[in-house]
Amino acid sequence: MVKRASPLEIYKFLDKSNCKECGLETCMAFSTDLLERNKKLSDCPHLQRPKQAKNLRKLIEITTPPQKPVEFGVGERLCTIGGEEVIYRHSLTFYNEMAIAITLDDNAEDLIDTVKYLTGIVISRLGDDLKLNAIALKCVSKDAECFKNAAKTVVENSDIPVILCSFNPEILLAAAAEIKNKKPLLYAVTKESWEKIGSFAFDEDLPVVCFSNDINELISISASLQKMGVREIVLDPGTFFGEGDVSDTFDNIIQLRLAGINSGDENSGWPIMGVPAALWKDIKVKNEKDLWKFQYKEMIRACIMAAIDTSLIICHTGKKKEDIWALLAILTFRQNVFSDPRVYPAIDPGLEQIGEPGEDAPIFCTTNYRMTVYPVREDIKSANIDAYLLSVDTGGIGVESAVAGGQYSSTAIAEAIEEYKPFEKVKHRIIVIPGMGARLSGAVEDDANCVCIVGPRDSSGIPDFMKKRWDPAKDMAEFAER
Repeated sequence: MVKRASPLEIYKFLDKSNCKECGLETCMAFSTDLLERNKKLSDCPHLQRPKQAKNLRKLIEITTPPQKPVEFGVGERLCTIGGEEVIYRHSLTFYNEMAIAITLDDNAEDLIDTVKYLTGIVISRLGDDLKLNAIALKCVSKDAECFKNAAKTVVENSDIPVILCSFNPEILLAAAAEIKNKKPLLYAVTKESWEKIGSFAFDEDLPVVCFSNDINELISISASLQKMGVREIVLDPGTFFGEGDVSDTFDNIIQLRLAGINSGDENSGWPIMGVPAALWKDIKVKNEKDLWKFQYKEMIRACIMAAIDTSLIICHTGKKKEDIWALLAILTFRQNVFSDPRVYPAIDPGLEQIGEPGEDAPIFCTTNYRMTVYPVREDIKSANIDAYLLSVDTGGIGVESAVAGGQYSSTAIAEAIEEYKPFEKVKHRIIVIPGMGARLSGAVEDDANCVCIVGPRDSSGIPDFMKKRWDPAKDMAEFAER
């Protein structure tokens, strides 16, 4: 694997003035943040001075990851792909999540409406807003004017990045010239068109996709473009469907990743893309009832590509509102794969009001593990229950592990009750803990001087729990008799 630079290696090329102009206290802190990509070289004003040009070049060299990043689009939705340092997420982390693009035909009658729909998709899950990253505009019309006008229509009605898709270089470049200020990704450069498209991409500083089913030919195109001066390249080794072809698709992707990241091959060290939408190339659905089978197959392919850290995928399914299930599947899977394994997914502990709870409202108590808190909150909301949710600081560890490790204990719960004072919001002293923390109930009652009720093991059981078990008057009456 390509050796990663250390903070000290970076530090020796800085001026060590500790000027604080980057927003940090010291140059060493800047070195660390630069390594973790919380800062950029452009954030150091001293490195932009002519006298520092040599040091800047060296820093660019040692901080550029073996799989170089590529950006397309502009503004807030600018998309960065690639830029990874490891083959497996748990070796370090993946820094840039896989980008997901949906195809649109340039001659589609509902082009504007579909563009606006895809741009506006936001799925909130576990505190993140999941969105699509790009629109892949296909030249189905085979007409340069139609393709150019469609590209213009897309950027006029959306800020989402655009991938221009055509194997005809004249048609592709006509559209690219029309929207070049939006930095589209140009798909695709082949062995026949590399010189023409590469020259345009170099002049306009635009990213391109190299395409070939032959790995050696693909690498050759990449090398030629780099010699020409093209600075941002994406590699597409082809996506195949059919018996025996699935393994070829993934073998090619993994081979390119290994060559770029582990071996440091500069011609392979670029983002890699796949096209699950290729499934539809030769398919004609005779019965609409069978449509979902092909859509499902496409999404399975998309999820596998996410699992092996493919940098960008282009899908066909998802442009219609009734296909939201497919987008939910791939967006959710991507979120899971590209979360940072070095960081506990914690939220700030505290007391949260859900709905408009009254004096008899229940108080549910859980850990501050994000993937516990958000599902519990959503289950309470979806059941239209007005309640309070108390999150105990367990360092972002889930209930079962935190009970076993002692982070979720009677003492921790009592301290959270003392700090956030949930009982001042209601007229009872009843706390509901998860079923997986049942063995803590007696100790919680002693340490917090309250009634501790053991709730369901899973928050999906909260509605049934409220119907069958929640009776604050009865519980408080028994509490008073103790």
